[in-house]
Formats: sequence, C-alpha cells, structure tokens
Amino acid sequence: MSFNSFSSTPLSRDSSDISIHINNDSNPVLEQGLRTVNRVLSTQAKAIDYLSRQYERSEWSKNEIKKSLRIMNNGLNAGGKIIISGMGKSYKIAGKSVATLNSLSVQSALLHPSEALHGDLGIIREERGDVLLMISASGNTPELLNLLNYIPETVPIILVTCTKHSKLSILPRISSMIYAELPKRLSEKNLYGMSAPTISTTLCLTILDATSMALAEVYINDLNIRKKRFGDRHPGGAIGQETAVERSTAFSQLKIDSSTQTSSTGSSNSISSASSICELRNKSRSLLEEETEDAINQEEPKEADAFSVLDLVLLNKIKNSNHVITINALPDHDELRVTSLLIAYDYILIDHKNSHDESTTKSHIMQVLECSLGQQVYRAAKIQGDDWSDIKWKLEDVLVKVSF
Repeated sequence: MSFNSFSSTPLSRDSSDISIHINNDSNPVLEQGLRTVNRVLSTQAKAIDYLSRQYERSEWSKNEIKKSLRIMNNGLNAGGKIIISGMGKSYKIAGKSVATLNSLSVQSALLHPSEALHGDLGIIREERGDVLLMISASGNTPELLNLLNYIPETVPIILVTCTKHSKLSILPRISSMIYAELPKRLSEKNLYGMSAPTISTTLCLTILDATSMALAEVYINDLNIRKKRFGDRHPGGAIGQETAVERSTAFSQLKIDSSTQTSSTGSSNSISSASSICELRNKSRSLLEEETEDAINQEEPKEADAFSVLDLVLLNKIKNSNHVITINALPDHDELRVTSLLIAYDYILIDHKNSHDESTTKSHIMQVLECSLGQQVYRAAKIQGDDWSDIKWKLEDVLVKVSF
C-alpha cells in the first residue's frame, strides 16, 4: 500500500489512532469496503431466502404463525390493541412495526421494557383484549424476562425470535411464536467474526412486516376498506398523492356496496349490478393472483443459467474423496438411513436422472450434500427439537448443484 494514500498530517488531539485519512477513492481500503458491502448484501439475501423456504416447508412454523394471527385478530375484535416490546435494536424494530400496523388501521402501541416498570405498564389494558408481542432474537433478553413478571395473566404474549429454544420460549406464559430461524452458518458471528445485529434484525423486521400485512388482511377482510383507511392515514407526502385517486374510488365503491346491501326493496337490476361488481372484483383478484404466480415462476432461473460458473473447488474435493455415494433422492421417511450416510461418507451425490436414459459421456447436473455440513445442520435441528420433516428440508436447503 502506497504512503501517498495516507495523509502526512500528524495526529492531533481529535485525530483517530485506529483509523487513517483516505485521500482518494482508489485506496485499497475502500475496495475492501466494497467487498464487505457485497458480502453483507449477499448474506442478507440468503437469510431472507431461507426464511421464505421455512414458511413454505416447516409445518411447525406455519402453525405457530397462524395461531399468532388468530390471537391478535381476536384481541383486536375484542377492542384491544397490539403492544410490541423489545430491547436495544429490537426496540427500534418494534417502533417500525408499530408504525406499520397503525398505518394499516391496526391499533398498536410501543412499550419499552425498562420504562414499563416506571409507569408505562398502564398502556396494557387486559380487560380490553390487548396482546403483547416481545421481540428477542436470542430469546434470552433479561429485561423482557423481568417484564414478564408484571404482565397480567390474561394478556396473551407472542414471542418474535430467531431462536426456537430459549429462556423465553420455554415459559408457559408464551402463547405462540413468530419464528425467524437464523442458521448458524448464516449468523453474524460465523460470517463477520462478531455478533453485530444485522442479519438477525433483518429477519425479525422482515417476518414482522409479513405478519403485519397478513394481520391487516385477516382483521379487515375487505380490500376497498383497507385501501381507503390506508390512504386516510397518509394524507401527506408521496403516498398521499399516490393514493388520493384510490381513496376516492374506494370510497365510491363502498357507497355502492353499502346502498346495495341496505336496500331490501331494490330492483332486480340493482341486485344484478351489485352481483356483477362483486363478480368482476373477484375475477380481477383471481387474474392478479394468476399473473403474480406466473411472474414468480418466470423469475426462476433456468438450470443452464444458474450453473454457468462451476464450483471447481468443490468438484475437485469430491473427485479426490474415496468416500462418496450416489443416490436418487434423500429418503422421505428413513431418518436412520440419512444419518448413516452422513456419518459414513464425505459427500452424498443426488442424481435425479435415470442413468439408463443418459449417455455416460454427457455431463449433467447433480446435487451434492457435504456430509460435514449436513451433520452440523442435523445436530442443530435435533437440539432445538425439530421433527424429521423439518430436518429433511433443512438438509435439502444446503444441497449444492454441480455439473458432472
């Protein structure tokens, strides 16, 4: 590294003795910074992708979030509100989630665990159906554990966490969990060398955003009402300008629906018109869902595009190993068979194609499970009490595609 990259000015009393002055953008330190930016973005994307697969594959996670939605919806219907609490970075996430819910016409309030013990507990109204969400990535936040001692027994408590088994999760006061799993291989400590809240906070915020939208749909079933109320709560700024026309249209539609429903002596033409409107709305929603699904399917990478660059290092390791086995698929129900393979081999190759239909000289795509990584995944899943169906999709999640 050239001395020209640094300032020759001696350190003053206000200067840093742990950093350098950078004179231009070509400094190698900045290149390293750019690589770090790309690495963090990549790992954040992987963590969110894993979270998406979790809620597609894990029956336990799906059941817990459905239970959480039911509890919150029933609390709101009883006249209550959603109270969200957390400590440190989780408190900031709680603040954002409260703002999102309120903008969606879902009554919500923010509670700081320490301030709660100095009078803010009065925000909780157990007689009205309030529900408390506690955010703790580790599930071991001391301030939340202490706060639990002062929450009325009739108030349901939902835990938002990245850890399935923790001091908070095992307590009988926890009614349900909104779980955003953070695998060890994607944890901040493993990737960056220190537990700076980045990936864990992203996961908590993402799952709460998803939950907020879902809760708004469950609680306010009519899309026109949701759109009008959302617009009413955003009269200013860019969103206000964007939703002005939609608010007017939604309001007009609501008046049409309301007059149609309240008029018991209306003509058959009016009834037919209202039915046509409902039918048209349902068809529009159906078409929108189909278009969205088609768009998602079209975004999936083609096999040839996804593997234009081979992982030569992994391929070389496989070829140099004497402990490799090829199978057609991971067994669906034979957990013992899979664990035996993980112990006995270095790599498990999964070849979905029929060898009789393929030329032996023609290369094709196979999936590879590195057994040492598979053992880590299996061990972590067993420790947190996952059943075989969850363990299997987690093993499939670490499969790597290579061309042979």
